[in-house]
Amino acid sequence: MLEDNFSKNNLSNIEERIEKLHRLATAGLCINSVIHDTNNYLGAIMAYAELLQMDTSPGEESHRMLGKIVECVQDCSTLMNGLNTISRTRDTLITLVEVSELIDTVFRLRKYYHKILKINVEKDLEPDTRPIVMDLPRIQLALIHIIKNAEENLELKDPNDENDPRTIKATSQSDNDGITISIKDNGPPIPSDFLEKAFTQYTTTKNLWHLGLGLPIAAKMIDEHNGSLKYTPEDGFSIWIPFDNPKVALLHE
Repeated sequence: MLEDNFSKNNLSNIEERIEKLHRLATAGLCINSVIHDTNNYLGAIMAYAELLQMDTSPGEESHRMLGKIVECVQDCSTLMNGLNTISRTRDTLITLVEVSELIDTVFRLRKYYHKILKINVEKDLEPDTRPIVMDLPRIQLALIHIIKNAEENLELKDPNDENDPRTIKATSQSDNDGITISIKDNGPPIPSDFLEKAFTQYTTTKNLWHLGLGLPIAAKMIDEHNGSLKYTPEDGFSIWIPFDNPKVALLHE
């Protein structure tokens, strides 16, 4: 019995280490995108700042350029904060989250890759959605795993098909009990014979460079909120998180 418990503890520790390594690897996949966009924003800041230095009579145009500088700085801040959140070493950040800001942030972190892969992003987000308490880093990471799965699926689709371009659509809607966030791509659907194994660890239809951990980890993180992650060909991947979840109590501790 002692030996069995030791083996179970070892297995649990190994799984925890793999999950943490996978989390860091996922953050790493976003770094190039952030660096690319940040360099563009910083280039704009520098160019406009130099123009303002040459302007000895500030006027309407100078104010417009200052507004552009502020806009670029805010975009940089959003990107950096998003990257910092998912790569933070602390286990939790329980906070009240605006769903639209959450979705905008994770898509910003993948913006560069969507440009390279010629993926269009569409959003149909319910306005004035009630904020929800959640563990922000874990839900951000869960969404990135799902978005990455959509990106990889779209790589199977012709990027130059003008009649049906590669597309990822994000939707959100709330009910009396919680919030649903759906991520759907227009690539080939998950085969029905694989669907029931899609959330099983180390199961993947992709090459050996993929560990088959993204969706299982996402499902685990959502389950920690008493939520659910499911897939249908019609809606893609849908996350549901209840307003009254275990993280609400932690917010007030």
